[in-house]
Amino acid sequence: MGQEIVWAIKPLLLPPGGILLLGLLALLARRRLRQLLLICAFVALYLSSTPFVAGLLMRQVEIYPALAESEISAGNAAAIVVLGGGRRSDAPEYGGDTVNSSLLERVRYAAYLAARTGLPVIPSGGQRMPGQLPEALLAEKVLTEEFRVPVAVAETRSRTTWENALFTAELLRDRGIGRVYLVTHAMHMPRSVEVFRRAGIQVIPAPTVFHHRDKDRYWLSDWLPKAKALRLSNQALHELLGNLWYALRQWWQEMLPE
Repeated sequence: MGQEIVWAIKPLLLPPGGILLLGLLALLARRRLRQLLLICAFVALYLSSTPFVAGLLMRQVEIYPALAESEISAGNAAAIVVLGGGRRSDAPEYGGDTVNSSLLERVRYAAYLAARTGLPVIPSGGQRMPGQLPEALLAEKVLTEEFRVPVAVAETRSRTTWENALFTAELLRDRGIGRVYLVTHAMHMPRSVEVFRRAGIQVIPAPTVFHHRDKDRYWLSDWLPKAKALRLSNQALHELLGNLWYALRQWWQEMLPE
């Protein structure tokens, strides 16, 4: 139940939901405060919708670079762990649930690394709703049937990044694996690396899908609002909020008596 509450609250803390909530509070406030809140909501909506601000936020979370050729050929890992990223429910062309575009991007890069290294892949991801096929099994189906990549084992219990690390670490230790390539989106990598290290697994970050690009100059178009920029701002803020939440969670656990 606790995780369901987090999922319900999260849209109200991030744009555009958080901005709409701010606007609603403005309607209920007194005149002076109402004007201030409406101005804040307008400015927040505008800034979070600009490519400049979206890129600035992405720069804070996309801190791990793409794998270098030397890191791929070094052979310092024993498996490739790919984290779940979502599903398309009841996709009519596939006759049921399948991976969504985010998970497919991760699976594709995991398959690429598997082809280069010969290592088995371990998909990690469970289900949000009872009766659903776990994301890890959806990923396994794509890996084995479409990319012809062997899957060592699938971790099917996790619902969060924290649980990805916790439950996957158990499977890895049972197989004597202590070091893996970790595949997820570049923006999601800092949080993922941290929780896997806390779970006792050494990881080689293998990020995919980079949104931020360093620029020598900015143009007028970087300051014009775009729907894609708002989505990227939402995703970057989600990761920053997730990093803060996991840090607070770790601090609280350390404060508790043994």
